Amino acid sequence: MDGFVDQALARRFESFEARTAADLTALRAKEHPGSGAETLERAGATCAWFAPESVLSHVFGFGLAGPTRPADLDAIEDFYRGKGDHRVQVELSPHARRDALALLRDRGYGITGFEQLLVLALEQAPAPQAPRPGVVVRRVDQGDEAARALWVRVAGEGFFAPDGVPLALAGVFELSHRMPGTTALLAWVGDEPAAAAAVCVQEDIAGFFGAATLQRFRGAGAHSALLDARVAIALEGGARWATAGALPGSQSQHNMERRGFRVAYTRPVMVRAL
Repeated sequence: MDGFVDQALARRFESFEARTAADLTALRAKEHPGSGAETLERAGATCAWFAPESVLSHVFGFGLAGPTRPADLDAIEDFYRGKGDHRVQVELSPHARRDALALLRDRGYGITGFEQLLVLALEQAPAPQAPRPGVVVRRVDQGDEAARALWVRVAGEGFFAPDGVPLALAGVFELSHRMPGTTALLAWVGDEPAAAAAVCVQEDIAGFFGAATLQRFRGAGAHSALLDARVAIALEGGARWATAGALPGSQSQHNMERRGFRVAYTRPVMVRAL
């Protein structure tokens, strides 16, 4: 495996992200029936609506599965309009068909940012590092409510302290570690929880997400230990590829590249006001 990401493989990565978004949305709909959480499948795209202004409320896999017609985009926009949204957001794969790109252009969609997909061919993963003294990684028992709550707290504080979890991620941490195929992990330094992370394995793709370290434990080796643990879990689950998302030039990108991940491609985030 040479690690090259061609169009067919990119479609599989996009399909994986669409499935996990649909799984999260289904979990929210089940646990909060009045939330309006729902997905629409149209022209091969998955349109997820998790909550107002949620990071998950956007279109996945647009323009990858055959022609996209004006009526398809009409239906997608009507779906989000019906949820009370004032915009539609599409994270567009660079492998999307030209007719899909032209359709977005003609409708007035503009680029508001970029999101990178990083990948690692797991057979090429670097050898695990010896954990630093006192650092231990443990799996979160999904049957233990207190353990689940601890994971949510550490992940939220690691990302956003002291400001708190933003509206765009409200409700996401509480459900993301419970998706099918997901293992949630906590890294402990001594007897204190220091960092959280998770990995979701579906077929031969493993999605790495939720990695966050509490401020006072940064530099203690918890992040590296969690990354090695997730690589091991992915291999145990039969995955051949690991994926992770990151903003261009971010510390997350830097951390992943240090452990063998490489940028597979960059998605423009395209938005139109309704």
